[in-house]
Amino acid sequence: MRLDYLSMGTDVMRILKYTFLASLAFATPALAADLAPQPVEPVAPVIPPFTWTGFYLGAQLGWGGTSTDYKAGAATANATTVVVLPTITKNGVMGGLFAGYNYQINQFVLGAEVDGDFLIVGKERYTAATGDFITAHTTWLGSARLRVGYAIDRLLLYGTGGVAFAGADSTVTGTGYSYGFGNSTRVGWTLGAGAEYAFTDHWIGGLEYRYTRFSSENYTYPVANRSLGIVGFSQQPSVNQVLARISYKF
Repeated sequence: MRLDYLSMGTDVMRILKYTFLASLAFATPALAADLAPQPVEPVAPVIPPFTWTGFYLGAQLGWGGTSTDYKAGAATANATTVVVLPTITKNGVMGGLFAGYNYQINQFVLGAEVDGDFLIVGKERYTAATGDFITAHTTWLGSARLRVGYAIDRLLLYGTGGVAFAGADSTVTGTGYSYGFGNSTRVGWTLGAGAEYAFTDHWIGGLEYRYTRFSSENYTYPVANRSLGIVGFSQQPSVNQVLARISYKF
């Protein structure tokens, strides 16, 4: 009887042993899976917001309309005045280069810019009451300006204004004579507005309008073989311009 109990106990121990080993065999892969490194979700890179702050260089091309106001009389004693002188205009192509710097504070953008342009326009011409031909020609423009703008992400709306310079000449031509007053440098002011859009972090396109008005000059000249003696007039040029712009921001 004792042997039967011992034999039964041995069988139970074998059963328990095999059960344990089987359980361990099934549990090991699950445990190994639990211990294996879990895949890490990739973290999306943080893209910094676009900023208008920085230096830039660019080129511009578009339309320029010159207008010259003539007024009778001159600051010379005993000068004979030209009776009627209108404002005459010419339109043509203009283009040039510009450079500047912007600094963005929240959505406001402050900046400074300089530019220089050549005008491809014909000479303005008028036949005065004396019978003489009066011509004017504005050949180049330049400016140094401040810019104040409001940024809507990559769109910038701005106003601009400052001091302007121009090269302007004038001539008076009659029968057998011609007086040239040279290419003088005029100083004036300029105001305008524009919009720019940053297509990339570096390339920016835009459109700008400006009106520029320059100082007036007085001219006097003798009229040959006429009783008019000395004729005088004053001349004041101005320019309207609409320019397409492309620039690279560093």
